[in-house]
Amino acid sequence: MIVLDTSTLVRFFTRDDESKARKVKILLESDEELLLIDAVVMELIYTLIRVYGQSKDQILEIFRFLLSRANIQINSELRKAIKVYEEENISITDSLLVIYGQNNKIASFDDKLLKIKGTKGIWK
Repeated sequence: MIVLDTSTLVRFFTRDDESKARKVKILLESDEELLLIDAVVMELIYTLIRVYGQSKDQILEIFRFLLSRANIQINSELRKAIKVYEEENISITDSLLVIYGQNNKIASFDDKLLKIKGTKGIWK
């Protein structure tokens, strides 16, 4: 199994270095088992939005692509968080908090986060 790093995905999705983007394309289209971890997703989204100015719609297209690849393993919590990110007006980080907090309480003062169905704050 190969663990994907943020830098590889940034090169692929921005094409800011065609040579590296081609290498990543070959890897993504290969039969190699690839692992996409939560931390990489957080950094990827941050980088694409803050550095490259991509919109939420563009980010969601990227996730649709990544989720469609049979050789990319993404844990179930992250898959669910992506769905929350698509449906709610919150960050991917807050979306992940919603998923991990479903059977727990969340220590947060973020009213927008705590209004999402299924979340319970410890102070509310």
